[in-house]
Amino acid sequence: MEKIPVATERINLSESATDTLQQMSDIYRILVETTTDSIYVVDRQCRYLYINPKHCSRIGLVPEEIVGHNYSEFHRPEETQTFAANVAEVFATGSSFQRQYCSRRDGSEFLRTFSPVQPPGSGGTISAVAVISKNITQWKLAEELYATLAEKSPIGIFVVQDRRFQWANRRFLDNTGYGPDEILGSDSLFMVHPDDREHVAHSARAMLQGQAEFPYEYRVVTKQKDVRWYVGTVASIEYKYRRATLGCQMDISLQKRAEEALRQSEERSQTIINSITDAYYEVDRKGRLLLFNDALLKLFGYRREEIAGIPYERYVDQKNALLAVRVFSEVFKTGIPVHKMEWEVFHKSGERRVVELSVNLVRDANGAPAGFRGIISDITERRQAEESIRRQAFHDSLTNLANRILFNDRLIMALKRSKRTRQKTAVMMLDLDNFKDVNDRWGHATGDLLLKNVAHRLALQVRDTDTVARQGGDEFSIVLSSLNSTEDALMIAEKIVASFNRPFSLDGIDVSVTASVGIALAPDHGDTCEDLLKKADQAMYEAKNRGRHRACLYRPPSLPEQGPEVKNSGDAAVR
Repeated sequence: MEKIPVATERINLSESATDTLQQMSDIYRILVETTTDSIYVVDRQCRYLYINPKHCSRIGLVPEEIVGHNYSEFHRPEETQTFAANVAEVFATGSSFQRQYCSRRDGSEFLRTFSPVQPPGSGGTISAVAVISKNITQWKLAEELYATLAEKSPIGIFVVQDRRFQWANRRFLDNTGYGPDEILGSDSLFMVHPDDREHVAHSARAMLQGQAEFPYEYRVVTKQKDVRWYVGTVASIEYKYRRATLGCQMDISLQKRAEEALRQSEERSQTIINSITDAYYEVDRKGRLLLFNDALLKLFGYRREEIAGIPYERYVDQKNALLAVRVFSEVFKTGIPVHKMEWEVFHKSGERRVVELSVNLVRDANGAPAGFRGIISDITERRQAEESIRRQAFHDSLTNLANRILFNDRLIMALKRSKRTRQKTAVMMLDLDNFKDVNDRWGHATGDLLLKNVAHRLALQVRDTDTVARQGGDEFSIVLSSLNSTEDALMIAEKIVASFNRPFSLDGIDVSVTASVGIALAPDHGDTCEDLLKKADQAMYEAKNRGRHRACLYRPPSLPEQGPEVKNSGDAAVR
């Protein structure tokens, strides 16, 4: 076979690296725009030069209303003073640092990372300051993500402290051929080619001091005595509560120059990925997973080999699968990304999780649609908290019945519906007879258990469209909608009164208790909540005065004293 010219080999490598670099640039841009962290850039006077969507949503303005304006226009004087001092420190020292910050806007705690912006070709001149503001309530999750990503990283990563190796990931060990016992505690330059040690020391020192930002190249002599080229970077970190150096290396032996640009792009992307706790995904046009991070594995509960290449239908139900088809199809047709699509997915255990995901169209080198990528945020706990708050606001905490607020709302809707259909609505007030005796004899715990059982029994006596509520203490209320006649209300009241003929079994104790019920009808006795509740309450007290364990229909004062009632007679209720 004819030998391929060297020049042709280099061109192919360069084209491949350019395509990959473009893909990585797209990923970097998407991550910045969809991350849950606030990212913005300011100049020396603290004027905004760039602001990402997350920070826009936090301030509550669009980019056009923020960019070009000073930080002080959106924050209090004391916050502005602190921020300006931090920005000035970056310009003065050229170093990156972190500061904890408590927002006066809502009291949230953030960790802000201030970093100098030094454009290529500027000779190290700082033109601006980039700020990443992270909510540190998620700090532990982020730390776990950092460790996992570092261990799974395709590049060699190591930590040096006091000029000796303290930690190295699996890729670093594989690259050099040494085992952990042979590296940890050893001099940080022992495997660097002798001719490159001074260059490595100088380059690392310059990068740590902010005088250089681009990776430096050097040679490593592996345990097998192979000489390989690497490109590396270092950064100052805190390791085990002391200052240390974090180093990264990548083998560029075969494609040294082409992979240099790719390496820089990968590091920028890796930095963003390390700073978020959300899942990242890429799928082909059929929805099969091609690329994802460990956060996605944690979200779905699968191992990497179990989820790679599978279609999204595997972890959603039919309803959510159809939703995905509609949304992804729209993005495919228009090319317009979706930033917040709420979705329900299944964990491997069967647990449902509520997520928000962004959907962005991926194009191949020719510009043709090739798939989708985006970020998935788990919002299950947030939704559960919202539902819990909503339920607490409208339900009785002991019986789980509707409370007064929800009862009044249901009654108002029932009255409006009855007015349209020209039917009746009944309101019942129910009070347990001699409930105090239960508390006095068996204690409040038994009394609470009785109230729960009463609530359950009442719910069985009415229709699904009716509402049973606890007004407080041992008093309950019921709204019956869409009744055709007064007799319908009396018939249900008869069932309710009769249901108390059976004792309640409470943890081995049989407790007998009766109930007095008052009934008011709309429109016969009124057409407002206040009127009906008041008159039903009057009818309930009339039932108590007549001997209890019965129901009485409201009797206007102008009518004879003996009005309609439902009372208990053995096992049957009679009117």
